[in-house]
Amino acid sequence: MNELNWEILITPLLSFIGVIIGAFLAFFSSSFLKKKETRLKISEKILDKKLEAHENVLQLAKYLRSTISENKFTVEFEPITFPIILANRENYLDWKKDLFIKANNNSHWLSNDVLKEIYFIQDYFANLDQTLDNVPDENIQSIGIILKNDFINLSNNLEKSILKYFENGWKDLKTISKNDNYKLSKKVSIERLNNYNHNKRYLEISKYFYQKKLNLPKTDLKPVTLLYEIAPNGMKVDMLKIIEIPNRDNSGVEYELFFQENEYNNRFEKFGYCELIMGNIRFDKANDYSKYVGISNDAMNLLAKWINENKE
Repeated sequence: MNELNWEILITPLLSFIGVIIGAFLAFFSSSFLKKKETRLKISEKILDKKLEAHENVLQLAKYLRSTISENKFTVEFEPITFPIILANRENYLDWKKDLFIKANNNSHWLSNDVLKEIYFIQDYFANLDQTLDNVPDENIQSIGIILKNDFINLSNNLEKSILKYFENGWKDLKTISKNDNYKLSKKVSIERLNNYNHNKRYLEISKYFYQKKLNLPKTDLKPVTLLYEIAPNGMKVDMLKIIEIPNRDNSGVEYELFFQENEYNNRFEKFGYCELIMGNIRFDKANDYSKYVGISNDAMNLLAKWINENKE
C-alpha cells in the first residue's frame, strides 16, 4: 500500500518541481533580458550624447579656421585674410563665450584626446586675452593676420582628434572622470605654444599695442615666392623668384633673387640677395655666364614693395 501511494505521489511531485524550476528559469531569463535591454538603452543614450558632444565641438573647429578678407591683396596678388573671430572685438568675445559653453556642457562626453585639444585651445586664448587687452579695436584685424595660421593649426588638431573618435573611439562608452588625465603636460603645452605665431612673432604683435596702426603686418612667408606683372595681352612679365636660404653665418635667413623678363623665357637669372631686417639688397656683378645682370624698373618696384610688406 505504501509503495502504491509513493508511486501515485511521485508523478505530481516531479511535475510540481518542474513547474517551480521552470518558473525560476523564466523569471531569471526575463530579468536578464530586461537588464540587457536596459543596458542597451542606456548605452544608446550615452552614445547619442557622446556623438552630439563631438559634433558640437566639430562646429567649434570649423569656425575657428574660418577667415574673411576686406579685398586687400599682397604683392603676390593673394588676398589678405584673417580669422573671422578677430574681425572685431565683439566677434572675439562671442567666440570666447561659445567656446566656454560648448566645452563646459560637453566635456564629460568627449574623448580624452578631444578634451586635451580643447583645454590647450583654452590655454592659448587665455594668453591671447592678455595680449588683446593692449590692442585697440582698430588693430585687431592686423593681429588676426599674424595669428591666422595659429587658428588654422588649432582647428586642424582639434578636428583630427574628433575624427579619430568618429573612426574608432565611439566604441568606448566610458565617460571622463576626475581621475583621468585630460590635459597635456605642462612641458608639451609650453613647447606647442612656443611654436605658434603668438609667441614667435610677439615682438611684431607688440607694435600694435596702445595706438592705432595703419600699415598691415606681413603674412607668413613662403620658401619660394613668385612676383610678376600682367601685360595687356595677359602674359606674365617682369617676373621675380625669391628663394629663402640660410644667411652666411647661419643665424637666420636671407633671400636669393632671380629675374625673368617674361614667362616664355623659361630661365630665371640670379641677380642678387636681400634680407628683411634692414631691407638691403645686394646685387651680383655677373651671373653664372659672366654677364652683367640687371632687372627691369617694374620688377625692381615689385621687389621693393615685397620687402616693405615683409620687413621685420
